[in-house]
Amino acid sequence: MQLSLLSLAISTQLYAREPQPENDISSTSTATASNNKATQLSAIVTTATRSAKSIADIAGTVYRIDREEIEKQANAGKSTSDILGLLVPSLTAGSGTTSNYGMTMRGRVVQYMIDGVPQTGYRDGSRQLNSISPAMIERIEVVSGASSIYGSGATGGIINIITKQGGEDPLNFETKLGITSGSNVKSDAMAYEASQTLSFNQGALKGSLGASYAKRGEFQDSHGDRVGPEVAQTDRQDTDTLDVNGRVKWSISDTQSLSVGTQYFNDEQDSDYGPDYGSNLAVLFGAKPSQNAILGLQLKDQPKTERYSVNTQYENSDLLGHSLNAEAYYRNELARYYPSVSGLAHSALPQSTYLVYQSETDIDVWGARLALQKDVDLNGRKLGLTYGVDYENETDQASIRQYDLNTFMQSNGLNYSPQKRYSFGPDVETDKLGFFVQSQFDLSDRIGLQAGIRHERVQSEVSQSTPYSEQIVADGVAGYDPKPLNGGKIKHDATLFNIGGVYHLSDAQQLFANFSQGSNLPDVQRMLRDVPAGFAVNSQSIDPIKVNSYELGWRTQSDRGLNAGLTAFYNDSDKSLKFGRPNFTIDVVDTDERVYGVEGNASYQLSKDWTVGGTLAYTRGQFKNSLNKWQELDAIRVAPLKGTAYSEWQFDDNKSLRVQALAIAGTDKAAKDAQAFNSSVVAAQRQVVPAEIKGFVTMDVIANAKVGPGTLGLGIYNAWNTDYKSVYSQSVETVYGPISSLSAQGRTYGLSYSFKY
Repeated sequence: MQLSLLSLAISTQLYAREPQPENDISSTSTATASNNKATQLSAIVTTATRSAKSIADIAGTVYRIDREEIEKQANAGKSTSDILGLLVPSLTAGSGTTSNYGMTMRGRVVQYMIDGVPQTGYRDGSRQLNSISPAMIERIEVVSGASSIYGSGATGGIINIITKQGGEDPLNFETKLGITSGSNVKSDAMAYEASQTLSFNQGALKGSLGASYAKRGEFQDSHGDRVGPEVAQTDRQDTDTLDVNGRVKWSISDTQSLSVGTQYFNDEQDSDYGPDYGSNLAVLFGAKPSQNAILGLQLKDQPKTERYSVNTQYENSDLLGHSLNAEAYYRNELARYYPSVSGLAHSALPQSTYLVYQSETDIDVWGARLALQKDVDLNGRKLGLTYGVDYENETDQASIRQYDLNTFMQSNGLNYSPQKRYSFGPDVETDKLGFFVQSQFDLSDRIGLQAGIRHERVQSEVSQSTPYSEQIVADGVAGYDPKPLNGGKIKHDATLFNIGGVYHLSDAQQLFANFSQGSNLPDVQRMLRDVPAGFAVNSQSIDPIKVNSYELGWRTQSDRGLNAGLTAFYNDSDKSLKFGRPNFTIDVVDTDERVYGVEGNASYQLSKDWTVGGTLAYTRGQFKNSLNKWQELDAIRVAPLKGTAYSEWQFDDNKSLRVQALAIAGTDKAAKDAQAFNSSVVAAQRQVVPAEIKGFVTMDVIANAKVGPGTLGLGIYNAWNTDYKSVYSQSVETVYGPISSLSAQGRTYGLSYSFKY
């Protein structure tokens, strides 16, 4: 069964059958689809070029996931992270936690955006996909592979989440209620969801306002037992989530419009369960954890994510022969994590000193973007130009709350008595200024070319600070004089290119080839957290990572029949980012790195009422080790072989049934390569051996039926009740320890009812 599922190349209507021209908050014009047949068959997207384009005309791997598919997957209980991990071929499957840490595309970093505004900043809290409810999403656009068109941060691809914009009717309401439970049904194992959205179109004013609330209890494994708490990236058990999202657009004239969008999101945990550290905290000293949840947690300030954002956009489709898009935005994000326990190494302390602490990050971002779009006639052929400038300012702060060690030990890790708060690394302010030009030219009726260039300058101002280890030692050791970490400036600039071409084999089929570059500056605030007091902060000590990306692909789109795509890709860089133990340090290693593979999707309409399809993604990656040999990257960086398959039936009276499967292949390549390396070097140079990933297959059943004035949805997730661990849970065992290597949810039932009026 696993092999047959992996051999199917399928996906879920990633290409829309009958896309309609529409205004888009992230587009630079109100351009509609052209009248050629290929465009009629292909969806319109804006993310790949920052202007409205048909997928058929884009030299690259681009997907569009529409609201109907998102609503179907989110019948009850599924997060945005889980949905995207299933539907996007080259994206690592969801972790099941609040975090999208380790969810890479083509082995590289993903730039997440909401309405075209970047959410992956220089301080990456990895909670972007947990910061928006599926109920607030209109559609999602995905660009696979490195891109520089929105600036640094997209070396693996872009996922642009576009919120609901308002409909065509004067006034519309939608209400949705949902309940979720594990197989062991009990009151504290239920999850409840409710959302309410309003859309309106009153002539010159159009918009949408929505609110979603969810209250979750415990998650159960395949044996019906409560899953233990995730102490590294935080789980979603016992959480209350509120998401409020709105946008209003004012059509000033036939050519001008002004829109304002806002969001408030708050996700907070309130749990009475803590991890099992074993008798006398034996797990901290190497004992194997039970991974059970223990009742009796006493922690006042529990993990949370709180963010609010606002953006405003002005569009003018006729300004001196150009289409203008000007946008300003602001967002603030607070992320608090679960308390951690680690050794505190310092020459003034005994080796057995332990620190119990809870970290918190505060990210503040504002920016502005200006883009102009113009079509130029060159001997009867259209040259499309999009050019502009972007500016962004980001301020990153982090702190830790220390907890009393004796209280923690006496309670066996359940009681947290707060003590002093310390800065957790220096404050960092980063300015980013970028200039870009993107062009598209039809060389003939069948050949289209695209090319672009972006120049970006990044400067990080690092404040003078005192490392947290120095602060804590000064408080605990009489007469100790803490040593400061001097501040400094980090300046980098990069010029990035892209060039590609599309050949239209027919109205429905295209071949494309593309080369693009992307860059990413490592998390400066995070990197400087653990450096010694005398570390020199300058441009030579922290380097950006520049990625060259190549892809060659084929796709076909049909209003009825086969929709499919297949892409081979390769990317490389001369630097590699390493996250290591025992102090969870981040280092940029000056060594070659390469990632390559193939991704594909297909759906086929066997009859009017029956469609089958799926996806396949195979990715490999290596880096040059100190012996100058290629060594396999682990699953934190490169996702194992992933395949999905589905069969969907549409019946009369708005009834539907969908059966879908996700298959992950096991791999031990990274573990074997690390073991071979360790056998060839002295003990001081040996690496931590990555975890071996064990494969698994899960199946979901999703049904919808018209009942009364609304639609009743039923979801059975992990219907086979597979006992497994996610790729994240398996791979972090050698990073965070076995206590974070937790079982995934067993069979889960979701029931929802929605009605529009």
